Amino acid sequence: MRMEARESFFDMAGSDSKPPASGTLDLYARGDAIPVPEAKETSGDSAWALFSEISRQHDNRFADTAPASVGASLSASEAAGWAKTRPLSNSVSGALRGARRAEQQPLFSLESAMLVARRNNRVCPRPERWVQFFALLPPRKTLRGSQMPPPPVTGQAWSVTPPLTKRLCFREQVEWANREGVLESAMAFMQALPEEDWLHMGED
Repeated sequence: MRMEARESFFDMAGSDSKPPASGTLDLYARGDAIPVPEAKETSGDSAWALFSEISRQHDNRFADTAPASVGASLSASEAAGWAKTRPLSNSVSGALRGARRAEQQPLFSLESAMLVARRNNRVCPRPERWVQFFALLPPRKTLRGSQMPPPPVTGQAWSVTPPLTKRLCFREQVEWANREGVLESAMAFMQALPEEDWLHMGED
């Protein structure tokens, strides 16, 4: 019967057809239905609807989320080991907010201080006033003790020191005030200093 099935296949296919691979038709006899894959063509909309339905069925297998259960209350002995929380007072919270604002937005910057120090072609304060400005600068604490800020040019050094050197020395003092956190005091001193108490370029 298998030989008859082979002959019938070749008669339908024609003499030019190549014989099928060995074992393809050996499984079936004459009159047996050969299974074929089932194909179903759907449009884009129908395919999306089918996908949505499958997703909905998949989600329905899971229960809705429920709120967390309330934790068990502590016993009297357990509760005694913890201090009661207290709300933050308005004064403390206001101080913290003010400190954060001060850190984010300083009142003065080093650049603005240098603009004041060089306004009207200024070099530095005159000796008496420069000593007063120097007194505003705190020493810097180091591992070896304290380090003093750059001293002002006074006394006999005043007449032999070039103006640019004096200006550089005063700039170092302003930078010192900025690093040590006293720039606000230094700015207040410079802004209140009369113009005649400043040394200007071209003056003795």
